[in-house]
Amino acid sequence: MNFFDKMHELTNVRLNEVQKQAVRYADGPLLLLASPGSGKTTTLNMKIGYLMLVKKVPASKILAITFSKASASDMEARFEQFFHTLTMERVQFSTIHSFAFKIVREYFRMNSINYQLIEGEKGSYLHKRNIIRTIFIEHRKIAPTEDEMDELLSYISFAKNKMVSDTELGKIDCSIGEAAKIYKAYDTFKKQNPQNLLVDFDDMLTYCYEILRDDTVVRHKYQQLYDYVLTDESQDNSVVQHEIVQILAAPQNNLCVVADDDQSIFMWRGADVSRLLNFQTIYANGKIVTMAQNYRSTKEIVDTANQFIKRNKNRYDKTMFTENPQGKKIEIRNMRRFDLQLNYLVDEIQKATTPKEMIVLYRNNASAIRLIDQLEKKDIPFYMKDVDVKFFRHWIVEDVLNFMRLSYNDSRVDILEKIYPKMNAYIKKAQITQLLASNDQSSCFDQLQKNIHAPYQEQALRKAKKLIKSINSMAPQEAIDVIRKQLGYDKSLKNVAERLGFNEEHLLSTISQLEHLSEGLPNLEAFAQRLKDLEEIMQTSRFNKNENVVTLSTLHSSKGLEFDCVYMIDLIDGIIPSKEDMKDFKEGNSEKMDEAVRLFYVGMTRARHHLELLTYTMKDEESVSPSAFIDDVKKIMLGEAVGELQLSDKVLKDEVVRSKSVVTNKSYQTKKVRDIPKDAIKSRDELQRGTVVLHQVYDQGYVKQINDEEIEIIFDHYGAKKFMLEFCLKQGMLRPLKK
Repeated sequence: MNFFDKMHELTNVRLNEVQKQAVRYADGPLLLLASPGSGKTTTLNMKIGYLMLVKKVPASKILAITFSKASASDMEARFEQFFHTLTMERVQFSTIHSFAFKIVREYFRMNSINYQLIEGEKGSYLHKRNIIRTIFIEHRKIAPTEDEMDELLSYISFAKNKMVSDTELGKIDCSIGEAAKIYKAYDTFKKQNPQNLLVDFDDMLTYCYEILRDDTVVRHKYQQLYDYVLTDESQDNSVVQHEIVQILAAPQNNLCVVADDDQSIFMWRGADVSRLLNFQTIYANGKIVTMAQNYRSTKEIVDTANQFIKRNKNRYDKTMFTENPQGKKIEIRNMRRFDLQLNYLVDEIQKATTPKEMIVLYRNNASAIRLIDQLEKKDIPFYMKDVDVKFFRHWIVEDVLNFMRLSYNDSRVDILEKIYPKMNAYIKKAQITQLLASNDQSSCFDQLQKNIHAPYQEQALRKAKKLIKSINSMAPQEAIDVIRKQLGYDKSLKNVAERLGFNEEHLLSTISQLEHLSEGLPNLEAFAQRLKDLEEIMQTSRFNKNENVVTLSTLHSSKGLEFDCVYMIDLIDGIIPSKEDMKDFKEGNSEKMDEAVRLFYVGMTRARHHLELLTYTMKDEESVSPSAFIDDVKKIMLGEAVGELQLSDKVLKDEVVRSKSVVTNKSYQTKKVRDIPKDAIKSRDELQRGTVVLHQVYDQGYVKQINDEEIEIIFDHYGAKKFMLEFCLKQGMLRPLKK
């Protein structure tokens, strides 16, 4: 009995011919492209079993590297399930970080170098976050916000993982002007004592790479230790991780790289998909095997997702397919308002008999806050993957609570000191310094009245005192509205965004979230308590894992998961794709947009049977546009159903009518409508997604969507507009932007 028949008899696993080919290919470099739901974990384990049982390779000579601890545990459990009756040997399943740290520890011990880890426990002064915060203050003379800290930490980690040289640091996108200087100062601080190094998680990788590169003894030891190296989820590997694997596999290069370039979604963490795309350039004798059969999802989901991902051009040309039945159509729900999306989700979860087979996916953790609020109010339990409670620690949340605290006692100079620049009372820092030096226990505003710096401040102080006192007796929602509008907090947020390069929309969205969370609460104490309760509910939701409850997850954290029912929410332009994605795309750089496409694709392919895409047109009293990706999916589905796109959307028809009326009003009713510009775009071939154009009426914009019948353009000052393509070409409505 051959290996595959024996494994089918023992484990009931029957591999297809492509999977068998991947298992049998043992000597030389192999890139195994594994589409979603194609059985990559099973195939990789069978390959390890084949090496041990058929090729007689000792387990100690096989190194299996995964991206995360969860993946390593899953691989190990699956191996045990398949082979526990066949062999007592066990393969080493390791994350890239833990394996790198093993090499680093050994090298440091051999060379009598002491080290201290500065990530993990947060109590010590010598913690990564505290060190960087101190350096930030030294450079900027002001404490960083949580947003700035997060951005700086991401910047430093990205630079390390991408192996960016000191001279190239300034080319990394970062809104913090002195990020490169802070990076260098942080690196210098860690190495100030060469015999007592400070090491963070990223350093484990860079030190490992440098040791393997420079130390012949260590390099040869580990190259001889393992005859076969296998890596899973390799599309998530960063540049330095790829370099480590490449060194370990040499010189035999018995390397199996399991990956899917279409699921590379961690570019912001330094992931480098180009290494996969250039596999046969790196390994001249490398073989590529594509596992494209999806065993997870219905034909409807597989075919639509497969067509969707093909809009990315920088990828391996492969076609995911399935032999599963057709199943239900993907449902696209365009709600009028954001809160209707919440209501619909809550109703769906309440109706479900097996909520553990449901997952709600979103791009940003902020999308979960109001949903969790609604679920808790309905007493609906949930499990949240990778809990993130940063929202409750945000400086905007703290500001709002400080306004409320001051309303209880306006003699609290310590509280006024934190928020005085964020209200329109024209208070100067010197005045705050005087208040801090005083022992006067009266109202801060009364004290300030005695020493005003300008006549207009007197009236502003009286108004601020009255408003702050009044919010104490208000319902929280009304109080927040007063803080935003009458005390000038919204205006302050806009100024902060402009001055520091923050995302204004994100800041205003954060305080709007607070306003919604305050709905129905009787007083300020209840509001403060509600925030504490929600934070605790999110943190304790992890105990609901494996219970019959709905799962909430970001799209990034959902990779590797699968559910019967998947709901992708907040699918609007500005979130997915983000404004940064669209801005870069408009400027000719498609990397971020391509990754956003891959992220959307990952979400779609989590679903086995039922996939719903949820969007809306109004949020916080502002109009928003459904995601461009929704349009793509609609067109794919319409193409399958009716053969070609039909102009059935009322909004599209209305816009087409308006575009026609531009050149058919009375002032143009002559035989020749108008002179067509000589440089007008006259051919469909001159237009593609991202092309920057000048419209006869709406001025500059870029092409968002185009097909044989219609074109949609995003204008700088008018937003999205749709036109009849043939009309635009014949009438010379569009011209190329001259640089």
